[in-house]
Order: sequence, then structure tokens, then C-alpha cells
Amino acid sequence: MENVLQHDAITLTNIIIQLTEKGTITNIRSIISAAVLCNLWLLIDGTKYDVGTESTNLKEAIHILKDLVRNANVSGGILNQFPFLRYIFPNLTGYSMFVERQNRINNFFMEVISKHKRDKINGECANFIDVYLQQIEAQKMNSSHSFFNENQLLYVIKDLFSAGVDTTDNTIGFVIAFLVVYQDVQAKVYDEINRVIGKDAYPSLSDKDRLPYLKAVLAEVSRLANIGPTSIPHRAIMDSNLLGFEIKKNYTLLANLKSVHMDKEHWGDPEVFRPERFIDENGEFINDSWLIPFGLGRRKCLGETLAKNTVFLFVVCLMQKLHFLLPSNHPMPCLQGVDGFVIAPPVMDIIAVQR
Repeated sequence: MENVLQHDAITLTNIIIQLTEKGTITNIRSIISAAVLCNLWLLIDGTKYDVGTESTNLKEAIHILKDLVRNANVSGGILNQFPFLRYIFPNLTGYSMFVERQNRINNFFMEVISKHKRDKINGECANFIDVYLQQIEAQKMNSSHSFFNENQLLYVIKDLFSAGVDTTDNTIGFVIAFLVVYQDVQAKVYDEINRVIGKDAYPSLSDKDRLPYLKAVLAEVSRLANIGPTSIPHRAIMDSNLLGFEIKKNYTLLANLKSVHMDKEHWGDPEVFRPERFIDENGEFINDSWLIPFGLGRRKCLGETLAKNTVFLFVVCLMQKLHFLLPSNHPMPCLQGVDGFVIAPPVMDIIAVQR
């Protein structure tokens, strides 16, 4: 998988280099989204798309996935609080649009699943969908009742894509936004990469521990950007008590991750962008237990490793070759982000100068 990430990171960088020849880049996030999607699509579907291709399927997948998280609310929104309103004001509450989007998304992924069933080769499982379909057949033989079925597969795929694409490309977008604003930090990142890896060598995951300042920058961006300010909803499976608070069975719980990342007693100056807080006196990276963008425990994000590896390799490749700047007279972007199912980086024009 590392080779695939390296290839797509290099391809993404080369595409941006080509765009720099045309001047200001107005929609860098769409390019990053395509690159991130290519990696996840390979794992789930087994199809390898090149970042720079004009694939109809790839474009449709990106559009579908953007619909999946568009105008979403992690707490369920007004319909979660007053579900009867969907019958009275289906258009006003957004319910009609939600149903239309969900139907389109479901049809798209069910066709993907059907294609795997038609084209499967016995004994060969090269991707997640094939493995899951094989497990469905195995469960049918060994049990009269199983949670493994095509409907469950559909929703697992939707969860993987909705959680995996927007969060990762938003993180990379925020890294670029912060480095555009804090040029001194961008210079330090480049100097470290140039000193440790060089300008022309391909980065690898084994370089992570050799780049403590870059790791500190990525950690600080995750802390301040708070792309997932809360966890996804969880359900209490029994009555319990936590720190004096009574929690009843079946209560819906959301962990307030942002409150941890902005805790003044722990961080001192939580509103300040200061990567050095993750560097010790010996220049080594501090793995602070209060940084929990992926959650905690058994129910933490299962894509944490893939997401971290993707962000690391993509950022190293971009910083190796490019210096990101704001166009002259362009206002400083607001780094608070844009609300949605996850927090998105600010929309901004940038200039990428080849190093």
C-alpha cells in the first residue's frame, strides 16, 4: 500500500506543478480529493485509478461522496430532534433532498457490489468487497441467521468512504492553509525535509521519525483544525455513571473532542498555532495523549493508520517540490474552517511556486 500512496502523492505533486504554469490555483481541494479517493477505492473496490485520469467512474464517485456528507449534521440535525417534521415539511427540513441523495448513493454502490458478484473468481479476494461477499456466502452455509448481508455491506462501504475521503483531504487542505498563513513554519518544514530526505529522493513511511518538526506541524494542525469536533454518535449499552454523571441505557453520546484539544489548563495557549508544543528539549516529537482526533478506545476510527500515512506522504511530496503562497492582495484566510459533517478548510486561491 505504501507504494500506491507514494505513486499518488508524486502524481498529485506533478499535477499541481503543471497547474502552477497557468498561474493561481483556484480549487486545489478537488485535486486532493481525487488523489485520496483513488487510494481508498483501491482498497475497497480493487480498481486502481491514476489521479490525473479523466475517468467517468472516478468523477461520479467523487460527486457521490461529496453528496454523502453535504449539509450533513453529526448530531442528526432538526429531524433527529423532531422526526415528525419530515412528514409535515419534507422540503423545508431537507428530508426530500436527503432521500433523493441517499437513493442515488445506494444505487451507485449497489451497482458496484453487483459487478463484483458477476465478475468474481472463486477463491480470489483482492479487495474489501470480495472478502465481504465471500463472508456472506460462508455465513449462509454455517448459520441460518447472520449480520453479514448485502445491505450491511452497502452501509459499511458508505461509512468507509464518508469517513475516509473528506476527513483526509480536509486535513491536507488545512495543512496547506496553515502553512500559507505561517510562512516561517513552512520554511522550517521544507528545511527539515531537504536536510533529511533531500529534494529528489522519494519519501517513505520510514522517514516519519526522522522528521519530528513535520510531525509536530501535522499534530498541531489536527489539534486546531478539529475536523471532527465531536465523535460520531455512540449508544450506551447499559446504565452507568461517568465522573458523577448518570448515563442511562440507550442514551446517545457524542465525545466533545474539540473541548479536549482546546483545554486551556493542558495546552496553556490552545488558540495559538505553535507546533513546538509537540517538540521536547531534545528535539524529539512528543506524542501527547490529549491529541485524540481519531477518538479513543475500541470504537476509535479504524482508518487512523491509513489516514496518517496518506497525509504524511502527500504533505512531504508537496513540500519537497512546492512553496505555497497567497496571491498578492488576497485576504488572509480564516482558519476556523467551514461547518459541515466535518470541518472543511477555508476556500482560497493559492500560488504554488516550484522549488
